[in-house]
Order: sequence, then C-alpha cells, then structure tokens
Amino acid sequence: MAREQGERVSTSEDRQGADAAGRRSRFERTDDDFVFDAIVADEGDEESERGAPETHFDVPGPRPPRPGSAATEVRIDVRYEWGSLPAAADPPLNILVNVTPYGATLSEITGGPDIHLVLALDISASMDHPDKLPVLLDALRGLVDELQTVEGGEVLLTVIVFAKGSKTLYRAIPASQLAADDLIAAVRASPLLFTRYSDAVGALSRATRIALESHRRNLALPVRIVLLTDGKLQDEGGAAHKIARIAHMPIDIGALAFGADADVTCLKRVVAGRRGGTVKHVRKETLEDAFRRLATTGRRVASRLSLLRFETGAGVVGGAAFRFRPARHSYGEWAFGDGRVFETDLGTLECGRSYSLLFQVRLPETEGHESEIGEIILRVPSFGGPKEFRRILGLPRHHDPVEIPADPVVAEARSIVDTIDGTGAETLLQGLRARRKLYVEERRDPYLLGVLDKAIAELEAAGDLDSLSNQERAALEAHTITVDLGRPPTPGRREYTFG
Repeated sequence: MAREQGERVSTSEDRQGADAAGRRSRFERTDDDFVFDAIVADEGDEESERGAPETHFDVPGPRPPRPGSAATEVRIDVRYEWGSLPAAADPPLNILVNVTPYGATLSEITGGPDIHLVLALDISASMDHPDKLPVLLDALRGLVDELQTVEGGEVLLTVIVFAKGSKTLYRAIPASQLAADDLIAAVRASPLLFTRYSDAVGALSRATRIALESHRRNLALPVRIVLLTDGKLQDEGGAAHKIARIAHMPIDIGALAFGADADVTCLKRVVAGRRGGTVKHVRKETLEDAFRRLATTGRRVASRLSLLRFETGAGVVGGAAFRFRPARHSYGEWAFGDGRVFETDLGTLECGRSYSLLFQVRLPETEGHESEIGEIILRVPSFGGPKEFRRILGLPRHHDPVEIPADPVVAEARSIVDTIDGTGAETLLQGLRARRKLYVEERRDPYLLGVLDKAIAELEAAGDLDSLSNQERAALEAHTITVDLGRPPTPGRREYTFG
C-alpha cells in the first residue's frame, strides 16, 4: 500500500536538507526584498489632474491576535487518475489537488478590517451605454449598501476613475463612512466622464501605489485590485506592465468585463495568470451578484498569501501543471523546474472555498508495490512565524494485468484543462461538456449554461463556433486563461509573519 496520505502542520524550523542550506526560491522570499520606494516613485505624477482632492483615510496598522482566537486551518485532498499503475512501466499520471481553508478568518483572528478593495472604474466614452455605466453605478450602490448592512468587520474602499486621465475619488475609506449617493455623485461629477480615452495605465499606477502602501502599512490586511471596464484599453501593453510590476507581491488582481461588446481577450492578456487573475464577463443580470461577491468574499479571507510547492520523489518527473479552479490557467508544459519542483502563489485564500490544481507526472518503473510520488507543501503566514500544511503523495503499483477504471472527477478535470491549450474541435467539445456538468453542480448563471449548450451544439453540427456572438464568446472564454508569463522574477526570501 502507498504511504499514509495524511497532513501535518509545521513551522519554518522543521524544514531540513536543501531548504536549510539556504536556497533562495520563490517559496522563501520576503517582502523586505522588494524596494517599495522605487516602485512608488515610478508611478509618477498622478496628483496633478483636475478636480477636487481625494477623500483620504489612513490604513490602520496590524493588530496582534485577539486572546483566545481560533486558528485558520487548511485541508489538502488528493485524487489520482488511476488507483494503481503497472509496475513494469513508466506511465503518466494526472493528480488533482484540492486546497480548502477552514476555521477562523484573518479578520476574526485580529479584529481588524476584513480587506482593502481598490476599484478602478472605466468612465470613458465607450462606457456611455445603457448596459455599461448605469448598470455599474447601480451595482456600486448595492455594494456600499451591502457592506454597511451585512454583519462582519470593516471593509476599506479605494475608488479610482479613469478615462482621459485618472483620478482617485476615495482612498482607504471605511465602507461604513461612505454614503452611496455621495459616491455616485462623485463619479458623475468627474470632469473625466465620457472623455475619449481609456487611461487604464494611469488608473493602475494609482491602484498599484495605493495597494503597495496599504500592504506596507499592514501586512495582515488583504488587498485586492479590481479593474472594471469594457476592455477598450488604448495601451494594453502599458496596463499589463503595470500589473506585472506587482506580480510578485501578495496583492490580488482581477477584472470585471461588461457590455455586449466587452473585450474579454484583452483583459485576459492584462491580468491572466497573476494572483487572483480572474476575468469575469458580467451582464445587467449578473453584475449585482458579482459586486455582492466582492463584499462577501472579502469577509472570508483566511490568508493573504499561500505558497504551494510540489516536490517530486526519486525518479518521478513532473510535467504540465494547471490551475483548475477558481478560473483555469495553464502554467505550461514544463511547469516543474528540472522536472522536480513546482511552485506558485495561490493568492488570497477564502475559508470554505476549494482551490484546485491538476498536475501531470510520470512515474518510474519499479519492482515494489508502491511509488512515493512526492510531497505537497502549502505555506501561509501567521503571527509568530509561518505555518506549513503537508501532504505526502503515494500510489500502489500492480504486477498482474488488471483493469483499473479512471477516476471520473480527474478525467473531467483533464478534459476541461485540455481546452486551454488545445485547438481541436473534439478536444474543445469534450472540455465544454465537462465544463457544463461542473457549472450545473456549481449552480452557475443560466445564461452561461445556455451559451455552453449553444457552443456544444455548434461544435457537434459544424465543428466550429463561428456563429457565436461577441457577447457569447466573451462569456465562454472569460474564465479560460492561457498566457505565457515567462519565468517568474528572480525571488528573494519571503516573510511569513505579520510582525
């Protein structure tokens, strides 16, 4: 039998061997390695535009854990494509890993704010449409009302608008002190409203500076930047560069795309593959729910940082890796360094939500009855030092010809991620069928299910998706992410304590 697939929690002192030898990997870098002042100085000039000064609040400093507060825990579950593999072969194997935090949230432990939301709102001329800015403003009103009525800790809001230039309207204001009518009036009164340019670069410069300063002020406060736009960006490369500047920082970035003509593909190129990294296509019927999720998820944060490492065992070679959910992202065909080590930052973790990755490895031939595949390690910051959650992976090997059925859950996950890089009609068809089944289980938007049904029917009949409208294509590809981010920046040592 394979080794016991249990979990154990340890601190940084438990690490031995190569890690103790001082390797400076992505898994070990510290916030102090990043030169905040250089990043902030590079953001430039933004305080010179027209309009009244921003409403500015200071981000509170970190608080120690409250006496008697519970801890955040993490469960790591594993499913193998096959329950056993032939011993006299070197077969490939797909492994589905689910990471699920539970227990106390970060704000419950500290009693501080739940999260700092930095919203960058596109108010350019392309947003002057009934299904764009009016819907966005209604959803903003609902967000503020929700934050003021739902039980929980405080949420800090920063609101930036951009068009031909950018402007910070509110900075780190507690939601309880923000009147929805004042927010809507400030947006409508902006001299940037419906001007003919979409300066996402300027808005992201502001968001970057504010998010970094918030993070520097309070390492225990999660920060999330959300870009709200129809995707009609004039300087896509500049926007992507701004986001890449903080790709190695514990700050989540996502985008909400709206309007029937939303350019989801552009937004994916800008934010995909980063922490968070999701692009959601929203319509009038779903935008309110998307904003409500911003409010509720901020109150479920278990950790603002979560570094996952997969170390393969002797003779085991790691290949491709995918993020399966939330969103779908390909890390590339050779995601394991030297075929041995895979590392990624899962970003902010929410209690009660599962984060799934799919790994492809190849096992060596063996004369034994089991193979040790390796170990999954999840490292999260905590007061007084880091916490590690570990899961040892192992699989039985058989010497006699036996029929072993494939795990249907892993098979469906593989079908879905195959569509990220695959282009064949049959591959896409299998992936869409698997996605539809998953979305039914998750009770997704009926419109999205309808788009999946239409896409499946078109592939079956014509072998392509040429008949889909722009809005249907946007809905279909919003969560399917594939980008080549290249090698991650050379990391330093990462801090795992809130100080």
